[in-house]
Amino acid sequence: MKLKITHITQFLGVGGLEKVLELLIEEQIRAGHEVKLIVYDYEQSWVDSFRSKGVIVETDYKKKDGYDFGLLKYLANQIEGSDIVHTHDINPALYIAPLRIVFRLSDRKFPRFIHTAHGMDHIHKRPITKCYEAFASHMTDLTVGVGKAVCDVYRTLGLPAHKIALIENGTRLTSPLEKDSNKIKICQEFGIDPKLKLWGAVARIVPLKNQKMILSFAKIRPDIHFLLVGPSGDEAYWSELEKLKPENVTMMGSRSDIPQILAALDVFISASTHEGIPLSVLEAGAQSVPCVLSDIPGHRTLQDQATAPIALFFNSDNLEDLYLQTKTLNENQAKALGQQLHAHVEKNYSAKAMYQKYLDAYKG
Repeated sequence: MKLKITHITQFLGVGGLEKVLELLIEEQIRAGHEVKLIVYDYEQSWVDSFRSKGVIVETDYKKKDGYDFGLLKYLANQIEGSDIVHTHDINPALYIAPLRIVFRLSDRKFPRFIHTAHGMDHIHKRPITKCYEAFASHMTDLTVGVGKAVCDVYRTLGLPAHKIALIENGTRLTSPLEKDSNKIKICQEFGIDPKLKLWGAVARIVPLKNQKMILSFAKIRPDIHFLLVGPSGDEAYWSELEKLKPENVTMMGSRSDIPQILAALDVFISASTHEGIPLSVLEAGAQSVPCVLSDIPGHRTLQDQATAPIALFFNSDNLEDLYLQTKTLNENQAKALGQQLHAHVEKNYSAKAMYQKYLDAYKG
């Protein structure tokens, strides 16, 4: 059955949500569904990327400050006649949830309402948003969490089990890119000694991702050059890192060549204190890059599902343990971890597998 699907997101910047959404929509279009994406706020860096892949992207409405009743009216018109309305993160859900009530009162057919929470950073930053999540999630037909920890939040909000689904992120699977040429290119661009090991972290620069710990680690590992890849999500935190970073750390900012950067790395590192299953780790696995990960539920889930070691894990926010776990890591061990992670991602985390799970959710 071909469906008319309307996706809605507040922003379309360069991040994990956008990458997952692009892959999902690509699979939906490939399967013959009619798909439209609405983005209504100022950050629209990826609009051209989506449109270049044949995605219809509506950008003609810009949200006003506060709760915008004009946006409510605009979205009511946009979702009319859709089979599925699929919101991504809390802001669009706070517009679609009341529209369900409006449609019901006016005896209009309302689409099946699917909401995906790609993370819970907002609850850590602003606890009041837990109330928003409680309201919106009780109005959905199904609320999707991209990790077990995200789903657990909805259970604490009293959402019944049949209205919660775990659908983990997928990634694009291609043959791993050639390492040496990509490493040389990155080293030349930033004046890095190519003889040094190259470790990298890919994430928005915010305290939750704990890049500050990677800087502390860099100070005791001058034999490694570290790349921090990702846009600023907190200007004060970015400025603090700029002041603290040693010479063997490069802050690259937002980049569009993530696969090439990952291919250049000897090791991928994530020191996050909270995650679902992070797309950046799956992308590293797609490139067979060995990973060193903080031992948090979103990272540990990957190992718990695997039959062989797929990463080195260190106690979250524990610099000494990070040093101890990695000081004896040799080339053979690293290569084996990268290969085992690649096999695990290929088997369990393809974009096609993610699409099929969402299709099942759409059908109910």
